[in-house]
Amino acid sequence: MTSTINIEEAETIVSEYGKLLSTIEPSIYGIAISRLPFNKEQIKIAIQTLILAIDKEDEKVKDSLIQAYVYLAQFIDDEKVTIAENGRNILETESLEASNALPNSPNTDDLELANQAVQTINSIKTEMENLMSEIRLVVS
Repeated sequence: MTSTINIEEAETIVSEYGKLLSTIEPSIYGIAISRLPFNKEQIKIAIQTLILAIDKEDEKVKDSLIQAYVYLAQFIDDEKVTIAENGRNILETESLEASNALPNSPNTDDLELANQAVQTINSIKTEMENLMSEIRLVVS
């Protein structure tokens, strides 16, 4: 951990983050980072603090904290969410047209947006893997 906070601060941060998580649907295209109640680093430190403080036998709480930690990867720059959502719409339209055997000729801008959506999805997956590795070091 790069910084330390006390248990009460950690509980407050994680509680607010948990409230947010309970109100949103997961998205492979990302969720706007502006929705987070604290910055990612503060939330990571708070979760790490609580994981180190909980009873090692409390697997349910530990697993929930790990899941919340990894889920931080879903929160990306607001602009990237917009680009990814636009790209998703293009991908879905292209898929629908292909399944209906309609002629499709996507323009270069559409292809670029679709490509950016795929890149965003891949970067979220990579970040989730990185966060999983990171939190494993804390719990081990």
